[in-house]
Amino acid sequence: MEGTATWRGRAKTTRDRVLWRTPGLQTLVRGAARRRCVPRAFWRRLHPSGLWVLHAPDGTPFAYDSAYPHDGLARHIVWTDMRDWEATTQPVLFDLARQAEVFVDVGAYSGIYTVLACVANPRLRAVAVEPNPSKLPQLRSNVTANGITDRVTIIGKALSARAGTARLAIPGDDSTASLRGRRAGDRAVDVDVTTGDVVLDGLRVGLVKIDVEGFESDVVKGMARVLRTHHPKIIAECLDPEALDELRDSTRELGYRHVYHLGSDGPVTAADRPFSPANYLFTIEPMTNRMLRHG
Repeated sequence: MEGTATWRGRAKTTRDRVLWRTPGLQTLVRGAARRRCVPRAFWRRLHPSGLWVLHAPDGTPFAYDSAYPHDGLARHIVWTDMRDWEATTQPVLFDLARQAEVFVDVGAYSGIYTVLACVANPRLRAVAVEPNPSKLPQLRSNVTANGITDRVTIIGKALSARAGTARLAIPGDDSTASLRGRRAGDRAVDVDVTTGDVVLDGLRVGLVKIDVEGFESDVVKGMARVLRTHHPKIIAECLDPEALDELRDSTRELGYRHVYHLGSDGPVTAADRPFSPANYLFTIEPMTNRMLRHG
């Protein structure tokens, strides 16, 4: 078994090197994936490299630097030009960003939502919070590549209910780094932890995105003052019913009475649908008919 694993690892490394050194081959893969000429299982095994032009929900082009081998997101957004990743969340966040003065990206990862929000609204300022030290160079690169360094503040810490330090577990696919606990094969680093109320003091926050692998409720508790003051809309990932219930309770205490599931038919009242792992939208006021469609 060990010999088989070693052989597979070498084969993967060789494959990736050939792909990265052959721009024309990467272009062929992207064209075939976008036209659905090759199986999803094929291109999802291939990691792109280099600076790519992707497109926002309204068609606006932006740059994405995929030259980071542990980027678990790149293959999903590069090969299909954003069509294989959170397709039901992108247009909602994009639309809400147009109405916001400040966007907060908690668990910013490589900065994809930070960039999208800034593309949506040229007057918007963003705060990108990412504790994984190995992701900060890519986050900074994507901000720089899109010419938005003067509009984005990067915080290399985790947000939670209280300040301190914590152990961040980082798997091979570092898009699922978590403070929840270390699994076999994960590496771990100590990270600084602060609260949203400290980081965002004085900012008129209009939109918050939270993706922190199960710690979403803790993040909300740590920015209670900001949420009570400015009532920003919140888009948060909920991976299980318990996470949704916990987040619903913590936001309700702050005046958020409306929760929407972001699915293929748009924002739908969460109570109208059985639970599914997805992003959910939390608001003080009900959504307008323009955005809300009941299934």
